[in-house]
Amino acid sequence: MPEPLDQLGTTDNEILLEARDRLNLSIDAESGNRTEALTDLQFVNGEQWQADISRGREADGRPCLTINLTDAMVRRVTNALRENRPRIRTHPVGSGADVQTAKVVDGLIRHIEAASSADLAYDTAVESAVRGGWGYWQVRSKYVADDSFDQDLTIERVRNPFTIYMDPASEMPDGSDMNWCLVSKMIPRTEYRQQYGELDPGGWQFIGAGDNIQNWSNKEQIRIAEYWRIVRKPGRLYLLATGQTVDQKPPPEIQVVKERSMYRRVVEWYLLSATKILDRRDWPGKWIPVVPCYGREVDVNGRLHRKGMVRDLRDPARMFNYAETAKTEVYALQPKSPWLIAEGQMEGHEGDWRDANRKPTVALPYKPVQNPDGTMAPLPQRQIPPPPAEGFAEWSASSQSNFMAVAGMPHDPNQDMKGEVVSGLALRRRQGLSDISHFDFYDNQTRSMRHTGTIILDLLPHFYDTQRMQRIIAPDGTPDTTTINEKVRDPVTQAVLRVKNDMTVGRYDVVMDTGPGYQTRREEGSEAMLELLGTPLGEMVAKGAGDVVVRSMDFPDSDTIADRMAANIPGAQIDKQSDIPPKAQMMIQGLQAQLREANSARLALELELHSKHELQQMKEKGATERAHIAADTKVHDTVIRAQTAVHDTHVKATTAHDVAEIQAAATLLNTNTEAAHNRAAAKELLEHADEAVERKE
Repeated sequence: MPEPLDQLGTTDNEILLEARDRLNLSIDAESGNRTEALTDLQFVNGEQWQADISRGREADGRPCLTINLTDAMVRRVTNALRENRPRIRTHPVGSGADVQTAKVVDGLIRHIEAASSADLAYDTAVESAVRGGWGYWQVRSKYVADDSFDQDLTIERVRNPFTIYMDPASEMPDGSDMNWCLVSKMIPRTEYRQQYGELDPGGWQFIGAGDNIQNWSNKEQIRIAEYWRIVRKPGRLYLLATGQTVDQKPPPEIQVVKERSMYRRVVEWYLLSATKILDRRDWPGKWIPVVPCYGREVDVNGRLHRKGMVRDLRDPARMFNYAETAKTEVYALQPKSPWLIAEGQMEGHEGDWRDANRKPTVALPYKPVQNPDGTMAPLPQRQIPPPPAEGFAEWSASSQSNFMAVAGMPHDPNQDMKGEVVSGLALRRRQGLSDISHFDFYDNQTRSMRHTGTIILDLLPHFYDTQRMQRIIAPDGTPDTTTINEKVRDPVTQAVLRVKNDMTVGRYDVVMDTGPGYQTRREEGSEAMLELLGTPLGEMVAKGAGDVVVRSMDFPDSDTIADRMAANIPGAQIDKQSDIPPKAQMMIQGLQAQLREANSARLALELELHSKHELQQMKEKGATERAHIAADTKVHDTVIRAQTAVHDTHVKATTAHDVAEIQAAATLLNTNTEAAHNRAAAKELLEHADEAVERKE
């Protein structure tokens, strides 16, 4: 069955009348809660005595003390919530969502929170919830610069929760099911004239408690109101062959697989004065961007009662204040230590004795007095006054104990005995008891922040739909920049292959990261890692994650030391902004390391083989050179021997020739007589000798 259409106003007068009726409806439904919450705020601010009692005691000149333990207890709870503020995270669900884009979305949400001081909005709302029972913050948008069309989402605080009038039919603890909401605020009359023209002559007369400027305007300011409402408009939903769903009928060339009727939620926003609509527009999201943060709720006979922790502390605090006041009053009226003196001993020194119980006095002079019997009166003596009633101390302690028990903090650390050693575990358990007593406030804040994340995810495709450089923030608060909606094109055809960090597609689910804040977790993690280094696993941790251990420590230049250590740790080279998951990056780095080792082994083997080859070549070259040298030596020796033989033959021949000549000459000289006879024989002999020499040569 389709849900019925809302019968809502369409003309300006109908919308104004509708807003006024809904304002009155909210005031009527919340009047009791508003009155009590206003009393709670005044009480925690120090107005803890009933007016008639306070006036009576002041008229009688009696003390009326306020020991404001209530504010101290409230701050203990709110400061613990600040220390453990939950954080918004997203998980990809489908329709084009992926893990890497989810990380960018997380960083973008952290940027939105940091840029708009969302922690102030969260803290203001939860403090209002703890004090009075509820608080609010709003999600808005603004241009990033005066000369830009880009917009940023912001999370803004609501300082006065009484200025918001919400749909009383809303039942969800995060307000996600509200159908309308009114937000009133006062602006200067001059600003109103500049923006909207002449002032309205009249005004609405029905304003709730806590927002108690009864008229719509006063002499300096005028009230305007934001009116949010959800309108359900009929339409058709089309499922295309590509798997995409659209709520507008596609062109005929696009195949439609299915279609059905449906209702679209349209959030309308109006800016109202008492008599006219000043501005209007459709909000692009599905939810009214006003987020409540509730305290404690109880439904009594169909009437919803909201309260914080102050409501139940009022009576114990009044009892404690009265006990302390009564004790002080009794002590103030208690007579000072009197002096017992004889008549006449103050004579001449009345002023000194009159101031004895009011001023420090070095000495008190007195006049000696003689008794009627002639003896001297004894010296003046100080008398001890009666002690105050012992029941006052017990009454005060009992009142304080009742107060602490109602506050959910039954143990007072000051009650430990002197010298008693209280372990850290015991202290943490005691703190845990207090945390459990007030965990509902933390849990309600978590629900509201989760709905805030849902609102932001719903608005991202409308406000972050263009390609631009966007700042994102890591979980540790480190800022970075990335390009969102980046179109990756084919280098040849320039066709769009995919869109990187696409903020306009994908469905994401919001989860809350609870527990201590990052700084607290960092300190605890640092201590745990230092303890881990002392275990048998310490060497492995230092080798594989030593940079993480050092980076978690808060001392100067810890990041510098960690960066230098990371240069030698493969796992530290992971790029958190890469499209590749960290596990895949580690596998790639492991394979790269194996490849580097294999390349090193291959180079070493090649070097070894090259060295052996060169050594073999050197050996072969040496053998060849030695063979050449041996051959050259042999040839040289042969040549030398041949030359020597020729030389010896020549010498012998020459010698023989000379000998022959000498012998011939001698023969000629000795035998002159035979010269003639033998001349012919000698000539013939010489001729034969020359022929022999020639033959030998």
